[in-house]
Amino acid sequence: MAEAEFNTEPIYEVGAATITELKRRADDSPRGRYRLCLHRTTDHPVQEMVIVCDRGTYFRPHRHPRSKGESLHMIEGELTVFFFDDQGAVIRTVELGAPETGKTFYYRQDGDIWHLHVPRSDRVVFHETRTGPFDRDQDNEYATWSPDESDTDAVTAFLSRLGDC
Repeated sequence: MAEAEFNTEPIYEVGAATITELKRRADDSPRGRYRLCLHRTTDHPVQEMVIVCDRGTYFRPHRHPRSKGESLHMIEGELTVFFFDDQGAVIRTVELGAPETGKTFYYRQDGDIWHLHVPRSDRVVFHETRTGPFDRDQDNEYATWSPDESDTDAVTAFLSRLGDC
């Protein structure tokens, strides 16, 4: 099953019904996540996505090229963003939550920073914006000091070292 779809419309609205449908698709996804790409192609200079994920979702620590920053705007739920140095030591965390939580609900970062998003609620919905165009092989460098998502035991151990995940 696909875990993402691209917008095909010149004007796209995201409302409660859209979020409900994205949650349903995340429920059907083997990895508990689903992404609606609001841009039409990976060539677009602005990449905007609404992402739904479950508490157990692992987004392997990664960084982007220096010129390709990203931002997250929380819609629902809570997550922690961990930032790391080149050796994998945590250098900062940002606790994000939907506006009603009183937590930070938006952040932006430059590209060349190792980071990891860890869902803290059963369900998280956020709007991510990245500088495009997007090339999977060039734009996501995965940290060699972090486990691949296929190694579930290593992922569990890695996350437990970060705290109550």
